[in-house]
Amino acid sequence: MSHTGVPLTRATTFKFTLDVNDEQHHRLFAHAGASRLAFNHHIGRVKANLDQRAAERSYGVAEADLTPALSWSKVSFINEMNAWKDGRAPDARVEVLDDGTVVRGLPWRGEVSTDVFETASVNAAQALKNWSDSRKGARAGKAAGFPRFKSRHRTAPTFRLRSKYREGAAPSVRPTGPRTVRFPKLGELRVRENTRQLRRMLGSGRFHAYAASFRFERGRWTVTVTGVAAVLHHQRRNPGAAGRTQSRVGLDVGVKTLAVAADEHGNQFQVWEGVKALQQAQARLKLANQALARTKRDSEGRRRAARRLGRMHGRVAAVRKALLHSISSELAKGSAVVVIEDLNAAGMLRNRKLARHISDAGFGELRRQLEYKSAWYGTELIVADRWFPSSKTCSACGTVRADLTLADRVYECGACGLVIDRDLNAAVNLARYTPPAQPSGTKPSPPLPAAA
Repeated sequence: MSHTGVPLTRATTFKFTLDVNDEQHHRLFAHAGASRLAFNHHIGRVKANLDQRAAERSYGVAEADLTPALSWSKVSFINEMNAWKDGRAPDARVEVLDDGTVVRGLPWRGEVSTDVFETASVNAAQALKNWSDSRKGARAGKAAGFPRFKSRHRTAPTFRLRSKYREGAAPSVRPTGPRTVRFPKLGELRVRENTRQLRRMLGSGRFHAYAASFRFERGRWTVTVTGVAAVLHHQRRNPGAAGRTQSRVGLDVGVKTLAVAADEHGNQFQVWEGVKALQQAQARLKLANQALARTKRDSEGRRRAARRLGRMHGRVAAVRKALLHSISSELAKGSAVVVIEDLNAAGMLRNRKLARHISDAGFGELRRQLEYKSAWYGTELIVADRWFPSSKTCSACGTVRADLTLADRVYECGACGLVIDRDLNAAVNLARYTPPAQPSGTKPSPPLPAAA
């Protein structure tokens, strides 16, 4: 709840590209280095403890006599890190300065925000919890391995600052001008995008910032301000608003044609051809990779070549994401009900012949955007069962054609004689999809939280 009495329930983010000078650039790298140090410190302690206990078991030591196990809770990690960096821990660093002064802990800890150490400790505790839950079978999805140490050369520099403030007071993360944003410990940093929307939402009490995440990638720093905002105006969320179709809209996605939308009456709603940004950039990416491979290691030429390659990959990702945002926004704003497929994107990527094209299409990102935008605009989103034969079913008579292959781009029904585009046929079937009834006495699964 904001200080103006507006409930804040809509998760959202604001992303900016930083335009920093050399001094600010080095300060950001110092914060990222501190975050990496804290994360590796916790992982190293836990790994040494587990190895010691495993060795003692191999020697026949009883369980009661083993070295005590370390706590993996977030609070214990934060407390241990504070004691270690301040020099209060028994194993704290001891450093002798040039003037002979002995310093315990990290002598440069005052130059870095304490939030960096605390958020890195939380990340380490969460990574260990994911690994532990995977071993016990209590975590859904792909099994998580033991956390790896973050390398200075192979890991993108990242860190996170929390935005701690009371409602009504000036936020610690806030815009101070059209192109400047203030952050704790870092002060004002210039950004390339306009901060008008964030500034207005903070001023009116319609947004509460939780944290700011920094990342250095492709030769530039970006910051993502995350928080919760007020719901959109009821006129924007009303499914019965003028211009919004009340028919159920089915969305079929594919490689040849990115997306086809149609209603349950067989009317084609929209067709979106994929930009195929990665495919179009293959020749330039090949030359950029070859130029990078010819450079000398740790040379300035290699850094320039890496930045050039990173910018090309960044443009590919930006072009693809822009199209997906256009599709998801048009569907969420212009439809009352949208039905999509529950595609196994990870499994589809195992097909070596289609993996690159499927990655270039971005099926998973399109679904993610539709999930949170449908919650924003009051659109009902239905996910069809993964085994629903939308492409093989005739939209006219319901006959299932089992011999349909990916090469068949036109659906021809042998029972009723219907001849229709394959993707349009699948979209119509999706629009007519009816979820199976919930068994009596069971509660429906809760809706997914909106995220930007």
